[in-house]
Amino acid sequence: MASQAPSTLPVAGSDDVLWLIDLSNYLFRAYHAMPPLTNGAGEPTNATLGTLNMLNRMIEDNHPHYLGVVMDSKSRGARREIDPNYKANRPPAPRDLVQQLERTREIFEAYRVPIFKQEGYEADDLIAALTKRALAKGLRVVVASTDKDLMQLVVPGRVMCWDAMRNNVYGEPEVVKKFGVPPNRVRHVLALMGDSSDNIPGVPGVGPKTAAKLIDQYDTIDGVFTHLEDIKRPKLRHNLGEHEDAARRAFELVRLREDVQVSFDLEALTYGNADVPKLRALFTELEFTRFLAMLGDSHSPPPPEPLATATYLAISDSEQLRSFVEHVGRSDTLAVVALGPDDDAMSTPLTGIALASSPERAAYVPLGHRYLTAPTQLPLAEVVAQLGPLLADESIAKVGHDLKFTTVVLARHGLQLRGARSDSMLASYLLDPGSTHRLGTIAERDAHMRWTSIDQVVPKTRKRGTPKATIEDVEIERVTPYACAHAEAAFRLADHYGSMLASHDLNKLHDELEIPLLDVLTTMEQVGVLVDTQPLAILEREMVSDLARIEKQAFEAAGRELNLASPKQLEQILFDELGLKSTKKTRTGRSTDHEALEAIADDHPLPKLVLEHRAVAKLKGTYVDALPRLVNAETGRIHTRWDQAVAATGRISSKDPNLQNIPVRSSYGKRIRDAFVAPPGKQLLSADYSQIELRVLAHLSHDRKLVEAFNSGQDVHIRTAMEVFGVAHDEVTPEMRAQSKTVNFGVIYGMGPVALGKRLGIPRSEAKTFIDAYFDKYDGVRTFMAETLAQAQRSKSVRTLMGRRRMLSDLHSSNRAKRAYAERIAQNTPIQGSAADLLKLAMVKLATPVVEGARMVLTVHDELVFEVPDEHIVEATEKTRAAMEGVFPLDVPLVVDVGSGPNWAAAH
Repeated sequence: MASQAPSTLPVAGSDDVLWLIDLSNYLFRAYHAMPPLTNGAGEPTNATLGTLNMLNRMIEDNHPHYLGVVMDSKSRGARREIDPNYKANRPPAPRDLVQQLERTREIFEAYRVPIFKQEGYEADDLIAALTKRALAKGLRVVVASTDKDLMQLVVPGRVMCWDAMRNNVYGEPEVVKKFGVPPNRVRHVLALMGDSSDNIPGVPGVGPKTAAKLIDQYDTIDGVFTHLEDIKRPKLRHNLGEHEDAARRAFELVRLREDVQVSFDLEALTYGNADVPKLRALFTELEFTRFLAMLGDSHSPPPPEPLATATYLAISDSEQLRSFVEHVGRSDTLAVVALGPDDDAMSTPLTGIALASSPERAAYVPLGHRYLTAPTQLPLAEVVAQLGPLLADESIAKVGHDLKFTTVVLARHGLQLRGARSDSMLASYLLDPGSTHRLGTIAERDAHMRWTSIDQVVPKTRKRGTPKATIEDVEIERVTPYACAHAEAAFRLADHYGSMLASHDLNKLHDELEIPLLDVLTTMEQVGVLVDTQPLAILEREMVSDLARIEKQAFEAAGRELNLASPKQLEQILFDELGLKSTKKTRTGRSTDHEALEAIADDHPLPKLVLEHRAVAKLKGTYVDALPRLVNAETGRIHTRWDQAVAATGRISSKDPNLQNIPVRSSYGKRIRDAFVAPPGKQLLSADYSQIELRVLAHLSHDRKLVEAFNSGQDVHIRTAMEVFGVAHDEVTPEMRAQSKTVNFGVIYGMGPVALGKRLGIPRSEAKTFIDAYFDKYDGVRTFMAETLAQAQRSKSVRTLMGRRRMLSDLHSSNRAKRAYAERIAQNTPIQGSAADLLKLAMVKLATPVVEGARMVLTVHDELVFEVPDEHIVEATEKTRAAMEGVFPLDVPLVVDVGSGPNWAAAH
């Protein structure tokens, strides 16, 4: 190892490298390395400038192709559960450093570099997860950080750490020199020696050299503790024995959570396209003259001057409120914004309401400020009495940003908001679904307003032992301009986006689909879905028993006890003791991931048992344990948040919880759906579009054979098998149909020979032959795909049946991977997006109940779920099917499968 050449950074501009910046690490180092600096306004800037210097050096010297920034969250999450004292000895960050963190974040946002931050996880975990995803994509990774824990990630030729300030590169030789062990053993060394900075005690008397010698000799901490009696030094042997639990706890504390779910979008990670006007404004304000000069572009027009602030009023008494209501009552448009301390509309208190009746006039009605010297605020009952009729008046157009949130919060406090006409979040989403729709960003960019973020209003630091401050704790005088700016921005953006939507032929989609759908989702969010936790409790006990049973069978299959969650133990038993053939390598050795175990599942019982154990454990943690905690204590229901402005295809998504990921086919998935129930006297009715994306493809492509199959009621997968394999109907085997089904759907998602071969378990050449045969038989589909791509290359965008647009600037990228990805998106978005639009049309159509007492409670992929009174279930079944099948005329029939029962599983 010592003879290896020093590690070097990848060649500048390499298009297969992801650069990840550990922002917290560099900001802290810059803060202590740079002398104190402030701008003319007295704002501290030294840490921000030092970090910007590092970024600039990285960009100038290395020309990163893919670049991301990772930040710590405030919560220590799982590590605090392992050890409550984890990092408890760390003093609060200096106030002037915390202040600069937000400024630095704004600069990275202006550079349009994705920022990864996730509550409950540290930057190290997110970096590990992103690195894992990048390696799976065939990329190399450079981690810009000096955090020693991250050196676990180093993989020869694939992953390295880099100290950008000192330009030190840490590949495998450097890690071995630093720790005395290769990267895949660093965690074991760290666990034994501990880390005083993180309050990880380790084993007394075991320093870096002793830890390295122990791990070098015994390989792992398991090996160390298994061979305690072989250790010659009595004191060391005693300390290790006495502190084994602490070392094992430390081993978990220093583990990087590479399984954290992170968004990994190569298009978003591609560096470039900085917001130069935003950077110019930031550098001017911070007085970074050198960076201002570097922006250059002197021929570009200066950014528009921010608009003068409108008149902002805080309403503190009944007379002020009455006067404002009278004034607003003479307007035809009203911007409305509800403010609360958190973003869960079904639980947040109502801190206040911001209103704007014109771009020049806005008011704030404080209701829930609770600081010690807070003045008396208007009683909610009086606000409801005076403001309620105005908000419920549909003749006055209501505009806002995320009107669903505002509507739900107001409704919970007795105020009905009706007459929604424009939502700037939805309008921004329709204009470019791939961009940000954050109000502050679009208000500055499109309404040219000066913007104050919530972090500038609510104190970010707090005294130890006191709860975190929220907007409720901030003086009304400080919140009023912040709140009123939200209403003013919504008002201004309604006009701006109205003309923008019209010029891009998106106004009809906004007015006739997305805004009516907003009302539907608002109602669904308020209604929620009834959950019976008893089946989940029973299932939880059964899963515990099943896990114990599988574990016992695994012990028998292995010939000894083992930790099924330990990849190292599995690797040793599977490949060394049982002699199974390894099919996949990782940076730490032979892989035991899902794919690797699947490949050897038929060779020995153990791999299959491990896979079964993992599947049960994942379902238990993700759903069975989590869902009961999400039941609203007041309603007994789960109120998921439905998002319209997330998926670029136009699909509705859900979160907290994500109900759309509950498994459908597994027996456990069915048991989980058993818990979603109808109230007494009602049933759940499930209406699911059958093969909607393939039917949309038939309509868009006008392929004769595909259209004929659907119009004749033929099984389209059997028809494809007949065409591709050249056999008669009665000669199609189940295997042929399954393969054809995979190809049918693979066409929609742009699946190539490699992916198809992997999915079907056949050679790449055979998969290519399969795909070629498909397009030979379905030449209409081939022509449609080619024409769609050609049109997209001309316009750099594609559209759905309803006119929904998706921008695709990478269709002309010089980067082959980016270009290929954009081409796949160009071909599948019209299909997926049109299917999403059809479901949305059905939701709007069915917003008016088909029978008395029915109401929509869920939407999952192509399925709608309703609560329906028992006595109307037959009528509701027929009317729902008819409404959904007739929602839009296609060349082929839309078919809806409808079922009903006391719970979701029975109805499906």
